[in-house]
Amino acid sequence: MTVWFHDLSLLMLGLIGLVIGTHLVVRGALDLAEHYKLSNVFIGLTILAIGTDLPELIIAIVGSINRLGGTESSGLILGDAIGSSIVQISIVLGIAGLFGFFTLTKKQIKIDGSVMIGSIILLFLVGYDGNITRTEGIFLIIVYLIYYLSLYREEKVNEKIKRAPTVHLFWDIASVIGGMVVVLYTSNIVVENSASLAISLGISQALIGVLIASLGTSLPELSVAIGAAFKEAPGLSIGNLIGSNIFDLLIPIGTGAAISGLVMEKSLLFFDIPALLIISLAVLLFFIRKKGLQKKEAAILIGLYVFYAIIRLAGFMNITGNLTNV
Repeated sequence: MTVWFHDLSLLMLGLIGLVIGTHLVVRGALDLAEHYKLSNVFIGLTILAIGTDLPELIIAIVGSINRLGGTESSGLILGDAIGSSIVQISIVLGIAGLFGFFTLTKKQIKIDGSVMIGSIILLFLVGYDGNITRTEGIFLIIVYLIYYLSLYREEKVNEKIKRAPTVHLFWDIASVIGGMVVVLYTSNIVVENSASLAISLGISQALIGVLIASLGTSLPELSVAIGAAFKEAPGLSIGNLIGSNIFDLLIPIGTGAAISGLVMEKSLLFFDIPALLIISLAVLLFFIRKKGLQKKEAAILIGLYVFYAIIRLAGFMNITGNLTNV
């Protein structure tokens, strides 16, 4: 068995473990949220977004700790977070759109859509010099916390918790904790074997992050999106995808940078982030013009991801006269 095949096999097993662990976390969190009568949009934007993005966060934490120990992992951390955002807003939303009709209110487009676009632009700005410092990482975290607290206040979570009946929620809490343990363990497998696979194949960690790890860590969002389509709960799915993109770009990257600082590769800065911005703007435009995501627009989103992946895999990108190979 060649070295790269061994690394790839362990990477796939790690990603499967991430999906299982995330499912446990999300199931427990959803039960708790439903018990307290929280709205679908709030659940999607916050609880589900955080729950389904645990893989990206733990990968960022483990990777940045490894970086402090001398193992470079910036490409994987940034590639996974940015790649997951691209996957979620294109192929995940597109596939879900083939199964159901999704809409956004004007308020969601104006506020949550603006925060999502702002997060992309902010990440580009902090990474423009090729580095995301500890201070910039902390700033990204603070920006997310401000957004989260505004949602928390608007939902009046404290009042709903006080009004809810007191019941035994042991199994829900156990599911959340158990899932987090699984995610923590398997994330370490993903980080170690992603780095090893990159060396074995002679390619960048960023490429593995945006095209391999991101697909695996986005499977929880795909599961939630399709499930929400069949349950006719579009607010849950759209909220989850927008919330996940905001979370991915601010918290995992912010946390990783706060721990060890991160190096931003030019390919991520000048190709992947602009691609994410263009696809995100297209999604918001679909919702504004069509007042919902129809099957035609859903197919276009899937096509956009395929087009992006082909170009990224080809490895050619000419920015300001420089050819950057992945």
